[in-house]
Amino acid sequence: MKHSSQVSKNDGISRRLAWQSMLAVTIPSTSVLAQGSGLTKLVVPFTPGASNDVIGRMMAEAMAKRTGKSWIVENRPGAGSMLGAEVVAKSVPDGHTLLLCASANMGILPAIQKSMRYAVERDFAFLVRIASSPFVLVVHSQLPVTDFSDFVKLAKSKPGSIRIGSAGVGSLDYMGASLLQSQLGLELNIIPYKGMTPVLNDLRAAHIDAAIVSPATIRPLVAEGKVRVLAVLDKQRSDVMPQVPSSGELGHPNLAVVNWWGIAGPSKIPAAVVDSLRQGMLDVLADPAFRKLLKEKGFEPAVLSGDEFAKFVSSDLKAWKNLASKANIMLEE
Repeated sequence: MKHSSQVSKNDGISRRLAWQSMLAVTIPSTSVLAQGSGLTKLVVPFTPGASNDVIGRMMAEAMAKRTGKSWIVENRPGAGSMLGAEVVAKSVPDGHTLLLCASANMGILPAIQKSMRYAVERDFAFLVRIASSPFVLVVHSQLPVTDFSDFVKLAKSKPGSIRIGSAGVGSLDYMGASLLQSQLGLELNIIPYKGMTPVLNDLRAAHIDAAIVSPATIRPLVAEGKVRVLAVLDKQRSDVMPQVPSSGELGHPNLAVVNWWGIAGPSKIPAAVVDSLRQGMLDVLADPAFRKLLKEKGFEPAVLSGDEFAKFVSSDLKAWKNLASKANIMLEE
């Protein structure tokens, strides 16, 4: 599977695109823009509107309000989120260019991409983890299973018969289905689609049997009675679906499929700048109103900072690398 990105060289088009993708959270004065010292740019390496973009803008807006300084969000999608991360990795390490990092660009992509443009543990200073969202295993209500144990029994009794949809090779849900196979010794029929929308459409119509999705994404189908949620794929239950057992409590603590988001900058940012940025973000994340807003948007506050956050990223990357190697999952650019 090949990925590529191309930027137009036409000056007029480039200017318009730049202003469309760079939306100001606060409106900085001309003098501030000219000086640059009062402006912090948060690069979101995903398209506008998705959950990655939503949480990035929430954080930028909150930091702008708390510090009284100007923050902007710049969407730089491309190469599976590698493009935006590369921009930050190679930026001046002054604390004015930061990255919304996530499981996609710090865990999964580096684990499966044959040629990376940055090294996760070398090129970034990890400031804070903001939130997480464990995915859930769901089945169409017509599948003759009532719980997770039934699902495993059925999958083992009929290898390759359960059709599980995914948003595409290398997506978190695809990796989750591969992890499910690896951890439980199953043989599933993993069907890659081009995005999650067709997965949900086919799940609704019972053209596929199962999927691994975010709780927020699957809520409408749950409300329709089209699907049954069997497990939250994490060590503990989710506040979003507290009635659903976790894979951890079901005896599978390593069966974790969790999306997470945080803020990082290029490595070699001066320690004093890192400390100042981190403390401001920790203050934001300690605010009950902000935490409430996160939950309302479907995110679960999951704050880590400093070495603790860096160790988490390293562990997450190692886990996905192990799975990619075992399942022979590799993308070529």
